[in-house]
Amino acid sequence: MRTIVGPVRTCVGCRERDARATLTRVIARDGRLHVDADKRAAGRGAWMHARATCFDAFARRGGFVRSLRCVIAKPQRVALRALFSEVQV
Repeated sequence: MRTIVGPVRTCVGCRERDARATLTRVIARDGRLHVDADKRAAGRGAWMHARATCFDAFARRGGFVRSLRCVIAKPQRVALRALFSEVQV
């Protein structure tokens, strides 16, 4: 079992617990998705790994409505997923 140092968050895509430093925070503001680079912007947020598979699992389960409590238009979701596929580890 590995030891996690620092604050721990759960990825909303794969449901793995991991260090906050390794996860990306996504927030919904004014009906648009934003990547919170500073990890402390105001607004409802969700933590996930920077992997397209985690993003797809989150979207497939209806996570935008449940976790972020808003409806996100498909073009916004597609644009954000494109960012995640570039950052994929």
